[in-house]
Amino acid sequence: MPPSTSFDPSNRYDRQVRLWGEEGQASIGATSVCLLATETLKSLVLAGVQSFFIVDDARVEQADIGQNFFLLTDDIGRSRAEATLEKLTELNPSVSGSASFQSPTALAHEDVEKLAKFSVVVATNQTEEIDTKFAEVLYNIGVPFVCIKSYGLIGTIRICIKEHTIANSHEENPRPDLRLDAPFGKLSEIVLETNLQKMTVDQLRHTPYILLHFKALEVFREQKNDPTAFPASHNDRKEIQKILQSFRRSSDESGTKDSENFDEAKTAVMRAFQKTTIGTSVKSILSSPQCQISTQPFWLICEALRRFMQSNNGLLPLRGTLPDMTSDSARYTQLATVFHEKALSDAQEVLRLTREVEKERGVGDIISDDVCYRFCKNADRIRVQTNELLDYGRETKQIVEKIGTLNVDKDTREAKVESSTWMLLMRAVGRFKKEKGRFPGTNGVPVSIDAQDLKKRVEVLIRESLKDGEDPSSILLNVTDSAIAEMCRFGAAELHVISSYIGGIAAQEIIKLATNQYVPIDNTFVFDGHTQESATFRL
Repeated sequence: MPPSTSFDPSNRYDRQVRLWGEEGQASIGATSVCLLATETLKSLVLAGVQSFFIVDDARVEQADIGQNFFLLTDDIGRSRAEATLEKLTELNPSVSGSASFQSPTALAHEDVEKLAKFSVVVATNQTEEIDTKFAEVLYNIGVPFVCIKSYGLIGTIRICIKEHTIANSHEENPRPDLRLDAPFGKLSEIVLETNLQKMTVDQLRHTPYILLHFKALEVFREQKNDPTAFPASHNDRKEIQKILQSFRRSSDESGTKDSENFDEAKTAVMRAFQKTTIGTSVKSILSSPQCQISTQPFWLICEALRRFMQSNNGLLPLRGTLPDMTSDSARYTQLATVFHEKALSDAQEVLRLTREVEKERGVGDIISDDVCYRFCKNADRIRVQTNELLDYGRETKQIVEKIGTLNVDKDTREAKVESSTWMLLMRAVGRFKKEKGRFPGTNGVPVSIDAQDLKKRVEVLIRESLKDGEDPSSILLNVTDSAIAEMCRFGAAELHVISSYIGGIAAQEIIKLATNQYVPIDNTFVFDGHTQESATFRL
């Protein structure tokens, strides 16, 4: 859950506040990041993280100048961490930075417990052993681990976290929460007081369409001779549209029945006339055992939410916002006010229940009124992501299985390499480096020779992933010689254009993790610079 921290939206982060709100920016401002990389840092520093910590024992070499735009020719020979830190802190004086000159290997084997103090840990182009060590420690303490690889024209991001809670998924174009099937007290009173027949034509044409919907529903129920009837099919909603059409009246002056509010009402019927239900993902969250036992803020409010629903006819708190609609100011303001007041009342009840839960679990008042209100406002958009511990062996089996399901002809294979194939080749490159002490295509060895060696390792990985007796030949067909040769042609180069692109995406995902807003990658992202296409899949 985002911390409740006061924040002045008039400062340098104003545009960001518009995107993820004050509580989101406050969360970013409380985020500390440990990075075994620098490309991702630029975007995080500009976004306003609290602090960052660079781990890098290397010194700047000539090759670094073309790969890292923070470094200059004058930096050659300097500590790479120190030189990068110097440039990064100039980007945003409000962000503090520090660096360690120990190697990532030493950190992984000697001081990995220190990582517990960070909000997120990011590693770039580390060995599988280091990745696995970091992931194991961080997984058990609930710190997100973002594993980035940039190799030639291929970039990958792997997010490793045991559980990630999302307080607002920012679902695009959400259905309005109008409660046509379950109006609350004051809304029912306004509907009851509304008499379309007694209105002048001008008043009718400035009636908010939500009231037109309620009046159409009354007629629909009379026609069905059922006081609880509610449109359940496309044809039923067409009937509502016909009823709305019958409400239209023309004035003596104009002689036309055209009216903008009626047009809005007709257009909104298909989305507005839906039962007020709870999505499958929210149901699964509220039925999770975590609601019963966890002391984490997200789960405390979820338990309060579950109790609220038990006494609220199974309904979530009202969202409390009305869509824009043609109306006179008085009636729209009246409707907006009662919706807001009801939402506030629901949130206050959830807060009261939250205090009960906090007391039962002995955690004190850790959830503020503001956080609770925002949570209730987005209660239908909460999400939880869970992942298994990073395991390259298990994931390689899944990758091989995915490659085995590809059904493409030879020409298609040569024209486009599937993302899963690039993932397998990245693993083969890692094994090549571990066994030969260098990357394929380096040290002056011809690409053709290293390609043969790399292909053997691809075959070994595939055989290791199959059951005894299974034939690897069909899978090998999907890993073309040209793709293998391409991995050797890269020569372990980290192209700045690819690293920068992947670093920007990784920063975006880290912000999602820090703010508990939007839905992060679940859990693997692959970018192919040859085709400028990307893919995500779960491992």
